Amino acid sequence: MSKTIQTGNIKDILENIIPISEAPEKISIAEKTLRNWRSQGIYPQLFIKLGGKVFVDLSELAKIVTLQKEEAVEKMKRLGLEY
Repeated sequence: MSKTIQTGNIKDILENIIPISEAPEKISIAEKTLRNWRSQGIYPQLFIKLGGKVFVDLSELAKIVTLQKEEAVEKMKRLGLEY
């Protein structure tokens, strides 16, 4: 099943991706860690391959971080710990 992406969305996507080799400077995650995640299929939505280069989608990273934070807060609440 293919998704149709409108032209306006392509510009937004391209503004939010950076080459995997430049990612450590901007997001403080080692390039090796990112490459391991990609090869192991961890967070596949985080990576985009264009023209033989691998990019990191910063908007997807923000979603992942937000979700992980929400899950941690919920877990603390279930355990009766203060946040």
